[in-house]
Formats: sequence, C-alpha cells, structure tokens
Amino acid sequence: MPDHQYEMSKCCSHYKNRNCILKLFNSISYCMICSCFIFQNISSFESSNKTIKPNSFEINKDYIPSFEWLNKETTKNKSFVNKKGYLKLRPSIIKNMKKICSYFSLSLKTYFLSVEYFDKINSNTSSYNESTLFQISLFCIILATKFIENSAKALKVQSTLKEKASKNYLVDEVFVLKLLDYDLNIYTSYDIFMDILYCGFIFENEDYNYNQINLIYYNIQKILYTFSESNSYIDMTPKQIAISMMAFSRELMNLNPFTSNIQKIFMINKINEEIYMKGLKIIKKKIKIEKEVKGEKKRIVV
Repeated sequence: MPDHQYEMSKCCSHYKNRNCILKLFNSISYCMICSCFIFQNISSFESSNKTIKPNSFEINKDYIPSFEWLNKETTKNKSFVNKKGYLKLRPSIIKNMKKICSYFSLSLKTYFLSVEYFDKINSNTSSYNESTLFQISLFCIILATKFIENSAKALKVQSTLKEKASKNYLVDEVFVLKLLDYDLNIYTSYDIFMDILYCGFIFENEDYNYNQINLIYYNIQKILYTFSESNSYIDMTPKQIAISMMAFSRELMNLNPFTSNIQKIFMINKINEEIYMKGLKIIKKKIKIEKEVKGEKKRIVV
C-alpha cells in the first residue's frame, strides 16, 4: 500500500522526510529529529513518545544503529562441551584480556568481540589448561583488533603479541580462524546494547530525572564490562544480555522494565518474556546497588 494511504494521525510529523527516518527492522523505524520509534501497522503508522538520552548519544554519521539483531534467535546459546572445566579458568583469562585491551587503548567494541571469539572457540573444547587458553586469548584480541581498529593499531598489537601467542604464528592464526569458521563479523552484547543506548529506552511521558539518566548512561557500560567476567555471561545470548541490561537500567530509575512500548520495540511477547525476566534476575543478583551515605541517590557499585 502506498505511504499516502496510511493513517498518519498518531505518527510523528517528520515521517514523510525520508532523510531523517532510520529504518531499524521490518515495521520499526526511528525518527532522528524527534527521537521516537515509529511502528508500521497494516494500515497506519503510530509513534512512541520521544526518547530521552544524553546529547552525546544522538545518532550521527559515526554511529547508525541497526536493529537486525531483533530477528536473531534468543532461546539458544553456545553449548559447551566442558563448561565446568572452562569456567574454572575463564574469569582469570578474561581479566587478563581486559588488561591487554586497556594497555593498547582498544575500544570496548574490540574487547567484547575478542571475548565473543574466545567463548565461541572454547565452547567446542573438551579439556583446558591455562597456558593454552592464554595463547588463544591473544589470537582473539589480535583478530578482533584487525577487524575493528585502524591498521596502525592492528599492526602494533599483532607485532607485540604474536611472539607470546605462538612460535608458529601464521599457521596457528589460520587454525584459530578455522575454529571461528572464518566468521569474524559477530554481533556482541555490546553492539546490541549500544544500539539501544543510541535510540533510547526512557520515554518523555515517563517519570524520569535527567541527571539520573546521565548517571545511568555513564555507569551502565561499566556494568556490562564487569558482567563479561561473570560465569553467567556465557549462559545468556548477546541479545538477552543487552535487553536484560536495558531492563535493569529502567528498574534503577524505578520504571517498569517492560512497558508496552518496550515490548513492541524489542518484540517481547508471552513466549520470550520469561527469557528476559530471567536475564534481569541474573544481572540484579550480580550487580550491587548502594545508597549514598549523605543522600537518597543510588550509587552503582561496579
């Protein structure tokens, strides 16, 4: 049906301006002028209230969200051949990966991608030792850096780490690529969560405090970063982690984590709602919230 035949009364006034409308996924679009989500029904368009977020998270040419992950599977995650053995060593290796990424000033996007590689490779391994895992983790960082960072930084990371990674680096790098099925373009929990942050998940008609929103935005990436060390991280899908983290952020502001708007945007229904509620419970169990001694403001302990 042509656009002009749709009912427009409940939609934002910019919908006819295609330059400001970002198509996210199927029937969901986003207005970059008024920061609202637009839903396309059978015969009409309607929009949510404006989302509220820090100015630094306005969508621009350097960051354009893609909601293609909405159609990805949420009920399955990697099944580990020897999860118990892996979890004994994973936390210490992940902490070391953080130190390396920090040393080279690598982006969080690169860090989370290297972790995704690391977990994927080790999901099919039956026995583990710390030395081998350490070497694999270095390859994962090198490959993620090559995929995400600029060539100068990628060359620096590779030249510094390759001797520690392997004495036969080129052959072993190909072997690691085979373990990854040569698929380096993996959407991580961080990628999904950044899409959510840039579009916004707190609405104008809700009871919010702008300073509190800034505080949430400042801390929530740290929380996700810390949570990546948790043994629970590998039990959840990237989408489950990101949406559960968003729900956790809303609860910190005393907002309903899964309003009708949230359900429509993230395609949460009776079938998969339990998955995200479970994820929210896991994150709440892992992250502590304390009140400031001299006030009632909540302080996030990471």
